[in-house]
Amino acid sequence: MLPFAFLFPSNSKISPFESQRFIWMLISSNIILITFYYLNRWWLIPRLLARKQTLVYIAAVIAYLLLYLGVMFFIFVDSPETKAWLLSQLQKNPNFKFKPRFFGPGPLTLFLLTFIISSSSKVIAQWFYAEETRQEITKQQLQTELSLLKSQVNPHFLFNTLNSIYSLSITNSEKTSDAVMKLSRIMRYTLEESKNDEVPLADEIEFIRSYIDLQKIRLTDMVRIDFTTEGELENTLISPLLFIPFIENAFKYGISTHHPSHISIFIAVQQHELIFTCVNDIVPVSLKHESTGTGIVNTRRRLELLYPGKHTLSIESNTRQYNVLLRLNMNV
Repeated sequence: MLPFAFLFPSNSKISPFESQRFIWMLISSNIILITFYYLNRWWLIPRLLARKQTLVYIAAVIAYLLLYLGVMFFIFVDSPETKAWLLSQLQKNPNFKFKPRFFGPGPLTLFLLTFIISSSSKVIAQWFYAEETRQEITKQQLQTELSLLKSQVNPHFLFNTLNSIYSLSITNSEKTSDAVMKLSRIMRYTLEESKNDEVPLADEIEFIRSYIDLQKIRLTDMVRIDFTTEGELENTLISPLLFIPFIENAFKYGISTHHPSHISIFIAVQQHELIFTCVNDIVPVSLKHESTGTGIVNTRRRLELLYPGKHTLSIESNTRQYNVLLRLNMNV
């Protein structure tokens, strides 16, 4: 049985590059293997294997292997050199049988090496990308935590809250202990729970309620705040402190002690989708505040890193209202 390759005798002075068969097999092999390298790295792995279509991926690789071997086999068998060699063998031995190998060791080895190199390069590239993403998520998480610590537990917020609690204590109000407990929850949640990658949505909602209740202590009857929730909240996990930047903005720019104002916050889980809306009036006093916009920018980036392709964020504003709509696909 002949090997699946063009063999030159060890004492032959003929160069392989003088063989048309060798040149055609070399050119065809390079074209097919280079094409497979890029096809496997940039299409088959991302589109099939990464989406858990393993059987389809294996079938595609095997089909391409058979195509490669078929082209090499056809060039070898149909070349004039092979036909001339076969004719010379038949002249020497009329009973000679020509049995070329379809699964030759040379092409199989080259294809296997190309497959390993292309797959390994993609895996390594994905590992570096995942590592960079993980580091950026950690960085963004740290920036968010520091931002929240600065905005929520800064002296202004803390002193206002403590003064309100002090006023409640002087009047022996029953709300004093509850206010102290809510402030404690905010401090603990911001410092401890926010370090986790995910938290129960119910805990996040309880944190938001505490934040809103403490804000209410210093507000007048001119401000109306609505906070409603719907759906399966207990069995849903989300990244911590995801909604609070929008709520902070609403309290910063949407309330006034002299003008009627309204803040509406809604969180719901509907058919594996989490919906968050935050709508606040734009009052004249908000024009006095200068906004850097870094909080919303950081939140957008966090969403891109934590929920790539699984979220939509819409922010609309006019002269009367500021409207935030966030949708998260909670399917794994």
